[in-house]
Amino acid sequence: MEKTLLQLADELGADQARLERELAEIELLLGQAGTEAERHEARRVQAEERVRTLERDGSQDELPEAHSALITQTRRAMVMEAQLEVLGGKQRALARYRDRLAEIVPVMRVAGSSRGSDAVARPDYAPSENLAGQEELRRDIARQMHDGPAQSIANIALQAQVVQRLFERQPKQAQTELAELVRMVEHALKATKEFIFDVRPMVLDDLGLVPTLRRSSLERGQRAGIVVRFESVGADRRLASELESALFRVIDDAMAGYLSGVPAELAVKLDWTAQSVTATIQASTAAASQNAAAHAHAVVAAARHERTMPAALAAMIREQEQDETMRATGLPEDVWSEVQLRAESAQLRVQLSPDRSTLEVVAAVA
Repeated sequence: MEKTLLQLADELGADQARLERELAEIELLLGQAGTEAERHEARRVQAEERVRTLERDGSQDELPEAHSALITQTRRAMVMEAQLEVLGGKQRALARYRDRLAEIVPVMRVAGSSRGSDAVARPDYAPSENLAGQEELRRDIARQMHDGPAQSIANIALQAQVVQRLFERQPKQAQTELAELVRMVEHALKATKEFIFDVRPMVLDDLGLVPTLRRSSLERGQRAGIVVRFESVGADRRLASELESALFRVIDDAMAGYLSGVPAELAVKLDWTAQSVTATIQASTAAASQNAAAHAHAVVAAARHERTMPAALAAMIREQEQDETMRATGLPEDVWSEVQLRAESAQLRVQLSPDRSTLEVVAAVA
């Protein structure tokens, strides 16, 4: 029997309540794990300081024991840090799911009330119009950031360098502070430019799809520390603005999704013909899957050996191990869902290989 929108809304509302309870438990565990992490870090710092003191004083008899204590405290601190990382990732994932439910459930209730007891049907909206509105908003945000904060930060960085040269004969402390100022401002400028590119790359409007993807693959690879190989085969050309936006967003989202699984390498290829352009995103994931599993096993084993891990945290790390291994084998499910939705809106054809390691996107350009 088909369910009504109201029935589905009630079920999702119950899921939302369960998520709230789980997030509250994770918040409590995070507090406890944070306290333990601070305690282990303080002991590690003390052990490190003792080693330095003994090395400085030449106390060779006590030095081996001090080194052993430092290694033990360092391992414990790393285990607690890993626990915090696992909990943080779990919290962020559940929070995103909860927030999505908070958006969907009210809409489903309103739609269900207006439809009465009708079975679930597709909502009456135009996906292409929704996509066009989103891209227009991205253009506005990118333009405002480019003309405002980014330009201001660039001017500040230039002025700081001028001031630094003027103070060359001043005390060294002044030079140090000014050098730090320049470093901080340059960092802010880089972060702002990255934000602009992620929201809406201006080069997409100016130069087109190929230069934008070449830059995106380079920057995403550098951020992730993973080789991303990009190539374009055939005579590329400018496409309609909406099609370029949709293609870039699908390919860029896929790149980000694959890189989140820490593949050994990622290859992005565009094949241009007279009638179409085909994008292929392929991840080499064998090494990543092994690394993720080995890391998770090592964390659990070390924690069990030290007997510092609560049962709830151990269960979460085991679950995280499974999630990491699955994520490393291909495109994440949530990214694949977003890609399908965007592709449908832009009339793109997408296909994911059975092992999820290769995504193919085809757009008609004739």
